[in-house]
Amino acid sequence: MMKAFQICGFHKSGKTTTTSEMIKRLKLAGNSIASIKDIHFEGFQMDQPNTNTYIHKQAGADPVIARGEFETDFLYQHKMEFLDITRKISADWLVVEGFQDFPLPKIVCGKTEAEVDQYLDRRTFAISGVIANTLNEYRGLPVFNCLNEKHADQLFALVNKTVFPMLPYVDDACCGACGLTCATMAEAIIQGEKSYADCQINRATIHLIIGEKKIPMVSFVQRILKNNILAVVAELDGWDQGRSIEIKIEEN
Repeated sequence: MMKAFQICGFHKSGKTTTTSEMIKRLKLAGNSIASIKDIHFEGFQMDQPNTNTYIHKQAGADPVIARGEFETDFLYQHKMEFLDITRKISADWLVVEGFQDFPLPKIVCGKTEAEVDQYLDRRTFAISGVIANTLNEYRGLPVFNCLNEKHADQLFALVNKTVFPMLPYVDDACCGACGLTCATMAEAIIQGEKSYADCQINRATIHLIIGEKKIPMVSFVQRILKNNILAVVAELDGWDQGRSIEIKIEEN
């Protein structure tokens, strides 16, 4: 399961420095890492007018794929939601710069206490950035200066200790088996009030895997799938009650 955390804060507060230092250390530890950068510059687009790929886009291609000597770029012609992006990612870790409103474990970067306060919430487990020049703790949270190798190592150790695999983030109306939403469960885990194992979807005994991706299913969907499979299998010769069942469907 992919672990994910976000680094949020104002412009020039130290976000990218903190992000890059964590990515470096995760890589050195032997992990595969994906990263997402949320860009707020108005009118930003990677593909510029009058390039060949832009002409492909104007003609109706979606996505447009550009391959060069050193990279391959997939250009989708719409703004994708965070979970839609993550479904296209396979990695040990996902490091997210931005996406403040999505409920992941969070490091806040800031230049001042006032800036930090605007991003601080129950998902915050550390503070980093320019403010580390004047503080080493704020509101009970440790403050790290990632330009300092020792500080960056300490923050990395805290990331490894704190961050958990991504919750299923199903619609709030569909689950609630743990008594919380996925967003409030993320908060509760960071605060030590719950553990990742308390997520009922992740404790499921029935799993749906499409391609190589595990698809989260709320409890009632799990029951429907399980009961229907058992009803069919129970009519077959060779049925041995209590044994695990594996069904694989391959499309030509």
